[in-house]
Amino acid sequence: MKHKLIFLLLALVLVLSVAIPGCAAPEEKHAIFTWDGWTGTYLQIYVPKILLEEELGYTTEIADLSVVASWAAIGIGEADLFVDVWIPSHQDLSEKYADTTVELNLLYPDCLRGFFVPKWVSEQYGITKTTDLNDPEIAKMFDTDGDRIGDLLGCDAVWTCAERIDEVLARLGVDTLYEQKYGAEVLIRAAIIGHMKKNEPVLFYLWVPHTFWMDYPIGESVIYLEDPEKYWGGGADNVYTYANTDWVGENPEAAELIRQIKMTTVDINWAMVEIDERGDTPEVLEQIAREWMAANQAEVDSWLAAIK
Repeated sequence: MKHKLIFLLLALVLVLSVAIPGCAAPEEKHAIFTWDGWTGTYLQIYVPKILLEEELGYTTEIADLSVVASWAAIGIGEADLFVDVWIPSHQDLSEKYADTTVELNLLYPDCLRGFFVPKWVSEQYGITKTTDLNDPEIAKMFDTDGDRIGDLLGCDAVWTCAERIDEVLARLGVDTLYEQKYGAEVLIRAAIIGHMKKNEPVLFYLWVPHTFWMDYPIGESVIYLEDPEKYWGGGADNVYTYANTDWVGENPEAAELIRQIKMTTVDINWAMVEIDERGDTPEVLEQIAREWMAANQAEVDSWLAAIK
């Protein structure tokens, strides 16, 4: 009899929760971030992740995807937030998914990216712009594997920059003189540093922000090759957060909070250095984000004030 009474009470609670307005169980508030394989993206994810969880009661998760897969995921609603959108580098993808995604914020601006060489190489051989690469003798100098073709240390093959580099080499008319060496970011960085330490000629692609510049500043140790033909779209990208349009409509307060978030290339560099030294476990990444938030508490408070 006791068990029957308990069953009837539970059934009554269920009926009331459906029948009486305001008694229904609250819908779960959830956000799925995409991570594109770059260390610099971690701070951009963990700061809003913490704020959504602790200020607005969200549960969150992080999906490990490539850039292209991240766009596809937020485009079809399999993920909600992509915090590492580089424009104009991702312009084609943003246009492809324009009907189902929306820009939430300009996270940080002025991210120089393109081709670089050691300063001594630039001075000794007069290489200051991308068009200077159109010289077979110059190309041979960058041949690191003995195949008589210049090597350009580039991007992870699944990143959009890899395709963009090949496109720029073709538009420069030097794709028969050079080939891009693809690889994981950490391996490419190690290879560049190896050449720099040995004072060997090296041609490479990099971007700001990046920990590389902490030891090899632009203008002092390396030279950015100017882009007279504007094949890089002017030389610098801005980094944005994009979201699935339906998620924004269903989560207006969360979307508005994320719209407030701003960082700088200095912030991203700092976080990358900390990750290099301390590791990238979820616990460490969260701690680094919390340290950054504490150091920028007034700014964080202003973000929260905007949604109250």
